[in-house]
Amino acid sequence: MSVLASSAKRVVVSAAAVAAVLLPATAASAQGTEIPEEGWEYSAAWDFVRDEYTAEFQSDVDGALASQFPDWTFDNSLEAVRLQNYYIDGVNETPVQRKFRADFWVGETGEGFETAVYLPGGLTPGIQDLSGGEEYDGHYLLHCSADDTECASETLADGTVVAYTTDGTYVEAAAFYPDGSASWSWWGAFEGPLQVAPDDVTALVLDLSTEPVWHALEND
Repeated sequence: MSVLASSAKRVVVSAAAVAAVLLPATAASAQGTEIPEEGWEYSAAWDFVRDEYTAEFQSDVDGALASQFPDWTFDNSLEAVRLQNYYIDGVNETPVQRKFRADFWVGETGEGFETAVYLPGGLTPGIQDLSGGEEYDGHYLLHCSADDTECASETLADGTVVAYTTDGTYVEAAAFYPDGSASWSWWGAFEGPLQVAPDDVTALVLDLSTEPVWHALEND
């Protein structure tokens, strides 16, 4: 059972972005790299690149899926790759987030899902509430719309913020870690009822290590 299993009502909680980022011990040599709070500038090294670090993430995801869903088979529709998210401000498109992403189809259910791990920089932890018509903010990974039936967020004892949104046809979840990095997944049904619950997707994101993106940063 996930840490959010007891939340059955609509709740939106967001945490403020942290200006000073504490890097994990495994990426100590990356401490010389300044983490831009508002987001990263474009880098060719993060523009659809595959390397040993994305392979490390792919292996982590494959292991998490085999452990959590042993009776299902997964078609890797997008092998793990470095990508940059773009924040559209109405005038410019500026890449602000750096991530590794891998996508899958579930053979037994026909569902599709995406997984990713993010470096800090350009990320706001928690969920943005859009139910009142607020302007979309791309610095949030999760957004709670008027059509969603549940939007929940919880801060764990170690400071990790874990959150999800769902309308019954999809679940989107993320874990925002004290070092500023994040793990994320979107899981959707295209025919029939969704075969996973918020518990399953939050457990998956908590099982995804962000070490591969730190390793990439420290070796760039």
